[in-house]
Amino acid sequence: MTEIFELKGRGVVQGRAEGPALVADATLSFWGEVDPVTGTVIAVGHPLQGQSLRGKVLVIRSTKGSSATPMVLHLAKLEGNAPVALVNIEVDSLAALGCIVHQIPMITDLDRNPFECIRTGD
Repeated sequence: MTEIFELKGRGVVQGRAEGPALVADATLSFWGEVDPVTGTVIAVGHPLQGQSLRGKVLVIRSTKGSSATPMVLHLAKLEGNAPVALVNIEVDSLAALGCIVHQIPMITDLDRNPFECIRTGD
């Protein structure tokens, strides 16, 4: 039986999203570590290497800033390969900007450690 629980946090970008979780207690740069057309993590050795962000709730420590983050999110969204939401422990302002512009909900400051209660596929 699936456990149902609620996490509370601070909304960075408002919205509603639903999708399977893609979880890694790591940072991720959208510039150079994500293919903007396919939405696939291409960073060699990254815990999410080879995984698609398409339709996923991306649960990571934080993004690594690059001014290209909003552009990569834009290209991925145009191709239908962007995540549907981001759950971050730390907020990178450029990822927040990309989420605002592309209406991708983002949350932080959770009342529980998401890496202890959310698994990939949840």
